[in-house]
Amino acid sequence: MRTYRAFISYSHADTRTVRWLHRALEGFRLPRKLVGRETPLGPAPRRLTPVFRDRDELPASGDLGSELRAALARSLRLVVVCSPAAARSPWVNEEILTFKRLHGEGGVLALIAAGEPGATSQGRPDTECFPPALRYRMGADGELTDEAAHPIASDMRPQGDGPRGSVLKLVAGLAGVPLDELVQREAQRRLQSLSLLAAGSVAGMALTGGLALYANARRIEADHQRQVAEHETAAARAASDFLVGTFALSNPATENPRTITALTILQRGAERARVELASQPSIQVRLLETMGRAYDNLGLFKEAKTALERAIPIARAAGPEGADTLLTLATTYLNLGDLSAAKSAVADAEHLLGPDLNSDPERRGRAADVLARVEWIAVQDPASDRDYERALAYYHRARGLKPQVMARAYTNHGFVLSEMGRHEDARRSLLLAAKIYTDTVGPRDMLTGIAYEALATNDEGAGQLVPAQAEIATSVKILSGVLENDNPILADALSERGQILLDRNQPAAACVDLKRAIEIFRRAYKGPHYKIGVTEVYLAMAESNLGHTAEALRQLDLAKTQYDASYGRLHVNHGDRLVYRARVLKHAGRIVEARHDCAAGLDILRQLLKPDEAFYQTNVAICAKI
Repeated sequence: MRTYRAFISYSHADTRTVRWLHRALEGFRLPRKLVGRETPLGPAPRRLTPVFRDRDELPASGDLGSELRAALARSLRLVVVCSPAAARSPWVNEEILTFKRLHGEGGVLALIAAGEPGATSQGRPDTECFPPALRYRMGADGELTDEAAHPIASDMRPQGDGPRGSVLKLVAGLAGVPLDELVQREAQRRLQSLSLLAAGSVAGMALTGGLALYANARRIEADHQRQVAEHETAAARAASDFLVGTFALSNPATENPRTITALTILQRGAERARVELASQPSIQVRLLETMGRAYDNLGLFKEAKTALERAIPIARAAGPEGADTLLTLATTYLNLGDLSAAKSAVADAEHLLGPDLNSDPERRGRAADVLARVEWIAVQDPASDRDYERALAYYHRARGLKPQVMARAYTNHGFVLSEMGRHEDARRSLLLAAKIYTDTVGPRDMLTGIAYEALATNDEGAGQLVPAQAEIATSVKILSGVLENDNPILADALSERGQILLDRNQPAAACVDLKRAIEIFRRAYKGPHYKIGVTEVYLAMAESNLGHTAEALRQLDLAKTQYDASYGRLHVNHGDRLVYRARVLKHAGRIVEARHDCAAGLDILRQLLKPDEAFYQTNVAICAKI
């Protein structure tokens, strides 16, 4: 039976586009050096034929359903031409469902011809271009779930890949070959054709003689050389943009992270960037920074550190563009608990940005944002609030700033305001972040889950435990759906849920979440980390409430080990730990020891905090009751 390379699904309204696409796909010839290469679809063919167009090739048999299913069953890939008309078409939607049931979700390719992807979630369903079967994942029962899918799409619109770029993306997917290699081979082929044409023109003109014709030939040759240079630059930029887009699509903000696809892309991209782009540092540094950020979102902080540290010389040579890499490295150090290295990386980034404080506001805003987080975690410095205000001021001046960048700053600022005891201010900032994330990336995205966690943390601190428990439940549900079970971002939310359960006098349930969070943190960080210590302190309180005093004191001793190694010096958490230890001892009736620990804890806090700071006053109030 005839096997189709692809089945094109589309609405009648897009017939003109589909005719062009059908000719482009079947007429495309793969570069000879790629033909025969083994791919997941078998040896790469010279031409992508045949391609099935349902309206054109179906016979008038009267049994349309069986003919369609037979064609879909024999098709290696499904290409969906996406537009508002296609999104409304039950025919197109059913074809996608049938293909997914037959072949799974991985073989569906989308081409955006008109409209906007994701417009439905933004309240603009009339401009949505993805049919429902593309927007949602399919369950084991063959029916659509309510879990959002994020199809990889080529975009033929002028603001996207353009007609030529979108065809190349589809060809790569249909042939099973890497897009960047296809782009390079195609560029070389076209340049060779131009060179032959130029050579033929010069030879022909030489035969005719005449100085005027010779001069004209020289002008044409010069034009060709300029066009070649421009073409090479455009090809390099296109390859770079594609790779960056690939990283972003494989980023686990909305996908299950430890998939072979994501990790393979990162590893392949790292090697390609180091080896093949050595002569193009601006592209090289951009790719390496994006790769490091993807590793961070996967929770693979050690891998991110290794990759980004290798990129430091490249970043420093790239000037202001290299600041992004150093700031991502600073965030990685922060995630690993290496606060001194994080602060140093921010200083390096600011040095690359230069002395003109009015230049590059987005990168300067990001530097202020990261520095504020480092300073607050390191010394609980209230000046961090001013650093966040400075970051937000820079971001407001930046042109073309992505809303998610501003939302991230609102989230980080909200965390600090909450810990300073300014819960109403924190809630306003965090609600802004949650709204931006929900509107831009959707309600089931990792960033939205983190925003809900931040809201829960703030409400817990304000004593609003009922909304806090609802918010953390939403956070854990979102993050569990998009992250692996051993991702430390999920562990953050589990730790917070354990703290809220503890506050609601549910110590047994709290122990379950806190122990799971500690286990994830230990696997992720592979060494001491202040987050492990913080969670161990709360686990100690849950064990104490269950009457397990010895285990509670053991957890508090473990927390001290984490703090000592992570901070490298006396920190407010050392004092806070002693106050919690005093509470455990009091619960066990060991009042003299409890008062001793309280005094020692307050002495540490007095050295590091001002008397009127909320955190200090909270601990004073606790000790006054012992």
